[in-house]
Amino acid sequence: MNVLSLFDGMSCGQIALDNLGIKVDNYFSSEIDKYAMQVAKKNYPNTQHIGDVTKVKAEDLPKIDLIIGGSPCQSFSSAGNGKGFDGSSGLFYEWVRLLKECKPKYFFLENVVMKKEWEQVITDELGVEPVLINSKQFTAQSRPRLYWTNIHFEAPTCDGEKLIDILENMDFDREPYIENYVSNRAVIYTKEKFNTLRASAGSKTRGIGVCNEEGWWRKLLPTECERLQGVPRNYTDVVSNSQRYKMLGNGWTVPVIEHILSGLKN
Repeated sequence: MNVLSLFDGMSCGQIALDNLGIKVDNYFSSEIDKYAMQVAKKNYPNTQHIGDVTKVKAEDLPKIDLIIGGSPCQSFSSAGNGKGFDGSSGLFYEWVRLLKECKPKYFFLENVVMKKEWEQVITDELGVEPVLINSKQFTAQSRPRLYWTNIHFEAPTCDGEKLIDILENMDFDREPYIENYVSNRAVIYTKEKFNTLRASAGSKTRGIGVCNEEGWWRKLLPTECERLQGVPRNYTDVVSNSQRYKMLGNGWTVPVIEHILSGLKN
């Protein structure tokens, strides 16, 4: 199978395919973040990085069997600038262009929950209705996402682990972070699920951490963030912690992708 992954990031798609035992002959990764590419190369040395999506052409590739990707969500997200297709999320059309050029047998696209009019544009372009899956069914993180695909898979019925199960220690900072706690930017450790992991997870002022009943607060460890996303332990340890937090927050929840791609085995 030849796979083309657009906006590949740290290559969570390869983790899912690997976990499923699906043989990949060529994995072409369109990505421009040097740190994400460094992580992908460390874990999957045979990754073929092909650069900027706007410069990728089907004629330069062999027959592609599967196209995957999560086009930029920043201007779709409720936490973004609200520009929709006029912002960075407009790169979705590059995904569509390559889908039409490559004509793969299978595809799936991931993105955030967004305004219905934007969702409908994507649905009309791809010709399939999205499926809403929350990562909490697979991990200790609540992360609702939309998935457009022509791969048939069963609706998930599982329930992931709890937040306390993924915490590696109960050592909280010795000064209260009450403002963070009250504004719900810190999640009390006894809560069943963590909030959506974001790229700012490593920031003390902008990140979301965990706290105890007294309001003592700490950031999540990078390895805890890996577990929230279903990524192998220390998969990202080849780069700085700040870059690890960023790419994990921007990445996919691997068990969700694995569940979708399991339909290929049928």
